[in-house]
Amino acid sequence: MDSRNERPELEPISPKPDIGETQPLLDRSPPTSNTTESQSSTKLLSTRHAFSILVSLQIGSGIFASPAQVDSNVPSPGAALLVWVAGGLLSWTGAASFAELGASLPLNGGMQEYLRYIYGDTMAFLMSWIYIMAVKPSSMAIQSIVIAESIASVLGGPTPAAEWVLKLMAITALFSMVLINSINTKTTMRLNESFAVIKMATVALVVAGGLTAFLAHLINSKTSLSGSKDWFTRNWFQSRPTVSEGHTIDWSKLGAWDMLGHYSAALYAGLWAYDGWDNANFVASEIRDPGRSLPRAIKAAMTVVLSCFELVNVAYYILLPWDTLSANDAVAVSAAKSLLGRRGGILITILVAISCAGSITSNLFSVGRLTVAAAQRHYLPAFLSGRGFPTSKKTDNTDLVSDNESSVPKTPPKIIFDAPLPANVLGLFLTSLYILLGSFHTLLLFVGMAEWVFYVSTVVGLLVLRRREPSLDRPFKPNIVVPGVFVVVGTLVIARSAVFAPVQSLVLGSLLGIGGLVGWVRR
Repeated sequence: MDSRNERPELEPISPKPDIGETQPLLDRSPPTSNTTESQSSTKLLSTRHAFSILVSLQIGSGIFASPAQVDSNVPSPGAALLVWVAGGLLSWTGAASFAELGASLPLNGGMQEYLRYIYGDTMAFLMSWIYIMAVKPSSMAIQSIVIAESIASVLGGPTPAAEWVLKLMAITALFSMVLINSINTKTTMRLNESFAVIKMATVALVVAGGLTAFLAHLINSKTSLSGSKDWFTRNWFQSRPTVSEGHTIDWSKLGAWDMLGHYSAALYAGLWAYDGWDNANFVASEIRDPGRSLPRAIKAAMTVVLSCFELVNVAYYILLPWDTLSANDAVAVSAAKSLLGRRGGILITILVAISCAGSITSNLFSVGRLTVAAAQRHYLPAFLSGRGFPTSKKTDNTDLVSDNESSVPKTPPKIIFDAPLPANVLGLFLTSLYILLGSFHTLLLFVGMAEWVFYVSTVVGLLVLRRREPSLDRPFKPNIVVPGVFVVVGTLVIARSAVFAPVQSLVLGSLLGIGGLVGWVRR
C-alpha cells in the first residue's frame, strides 16, 4: 500500500504548505479568518529569541547525572571530554536537519507530523506510541532516580540493601511532581520558568567550583581547596579501570568490538544530556528570515551548550577523584561536597533536585499533550484526551455546536483544572513501573535507542523529501553532508548499542511490534 494514501488531508502538496490551515492538535476552536495573520506575526522572532529557546531546552538535568555514565564507558577523562564534543557535534547536525524540516513544513506537532507527512499515518502512530509508552516515562524515571540518589548522597550514601528505599524515594518525588502539574497549565508554565533559572544557576555554581579549585592550586599547590589531586598529577588520556553496572572494566583486555559498544553507551549518555535540540523545528517555523537567522542561532546555541558541558565536566574531574567518578550518579552533589563540605553538598542537592523536578515538569507537560493529541487522532482510547474537571457533565464539544443558534449555550462549561489528568495518571503509572524495573544505566540506553530510531527515521525522511519534492520551498537547507553524517553515525550507534544491550533492544522491539499490531487493528 502506498503510504502517501494514508494522509489524504495533506494532499495535494503545494510548494509550501499553507500554515493558515495548520491548527494545533489540541486547538478545538475552528479556524478564523485572521489565522494566517496571527501565524505570520510569530515570524517576528529574532535570532536572539531562537538562541535563548535552544539553550534553555538543552541545558537540563542530564549534565548533573549522565557524566558518570560517560566516564564509566570510556578509558580516560580525556576520552570522556572528546565524547562530549562528539555528542555536541552530532546533536548540531540533527538540529540543523530538523530546522530544514521546520522551515519547509510548518506543521504543528513536530516530529510526529513530519513522519506522517513523509511516511504516512502508521509511522506517526508508532512514534506517538513509543514516546508515550517508553521514551518520556523512562526519561522521567531517570530524573526521579537522580533526585533520590542526590538526596541519598548527602545523607551519607545508601547501603546495597537500600535499593528499594531509593526506588520508593524516586516514586514519591515523581508522585509529588505529577500532583503539582495536575493543577492547571498556568501553574506548570510558571514552574517551568522558575526551574530554567535554577538550572542555569546550578551549572554556573559547578563551573565556579572547578575554577576556584584551579585558581587555588595555582596560588598554593598544597591548599585543600584544589579539589582532587588527580587532575594535576595524572595523565588525562591514560587508561584506567572504570566501573560500569557494578563490574570493573580493564580496558587493556577489551577488543575493538567491545570497546565500540562501550563508546556507543557513553555517546548515548552524552546525547541524553544534549536532548532538546530536536525542538529546533518549532523555532524554524516561527523565526523571521529562517534561511539566514536560524543557522546563526543554531551555531551560537550549540557552541554555548557544548562549551558549558565541557566546562562542567572539567570541573567534575578537578573536584572528584577519577577512580570514583564512574560509580557516582550524583556527581554534582559529590563535587560540591568535596569543595564546600556537607553544607555545599546540601545546597547543590537542593538545586539538582529542583533541576530534575523541572525536567520532570517539562516531560509531563509534553507527554501529556502528546497523549491528548494521540487520543484525538484515535491512536489511543478517547478517555485519555480528557482535560480537567468541568462543572457541567456535558463536556463533549458537539453539545456546544448546533445548526440552531438558539441551542448554543451562552457560556461553555467552566474548567476548574485544565491539566490532562488521565494522561498524567498514565504517565505516573508507566514511569513508576520503569523506576521499579530499571536502573539508571539500563534506562539511559533504552531511552537513547528509542529516541534515535525516530530521530534517524525523520532525517532519512528529509533526504527522501528532497528527492520526492525538490520544488518544496526550503528557506534553510544545510549541505547534504550534514543530514548524511547524522544518519550514518546515528545508525551505527543504534545498531551497535542494540547488540551491546540485548535486553533493552528486546523490550524496544516488543513495543514496536505491539504498536504495529495496535496500528493494524486500528486501521
